[in-house]
Amino acid sequence: MAKRNLMLMALTLAASLAWAGDHSASGTVNAVKVKEGVLNISHGPIKSMNMEGMTMDFKVADPAMLSDVKAGNTIEFSLGKDAKGAFVITDLEVTGESTAHADDGHEHSH
Repeated sequence: MAKRNLMLMALTLAASLAWAGDHSASGTVNAVKVKEGVLNISHGPIKSMNMEGMTMDFKVADPAMLSDVKAGNTIEFSLGKDAKGAFVITDLEVTGESTAHADDGHEHSH
C-alpha cells in the first residue's frame, strides 16, 4: 500500500513538473474580447504542451495587454497558469500588423 502511494505521489509530481513554467507559442489574433479579458487566437502547435495547432480563446493575465492588440495581428505569446490552474497569456508581443480589407478593395494597415 505504501509503495502504491509513493508511486502515485511520484506520478503526480512528474505531471506537475511537465506543466511548470511558461509555454511559448505564436499565432494570429482573430478577436479581442475586452469585456471578457480574452483573445481568440489561431495558434500553431505548442510542443511543450503536446498541443496541435488550433483556434481557441485565451484569457490574459493582465487586461492592459489587450490595448496593444488588434484582430489580424500576429503575436508571440507565453502561457502560464492562474491561481485556479487555468492557462492564461502571461506575456505577448505583436510581431505583425493587422491588415484589413477596406470597402475600396485596397489593403490598409492598422
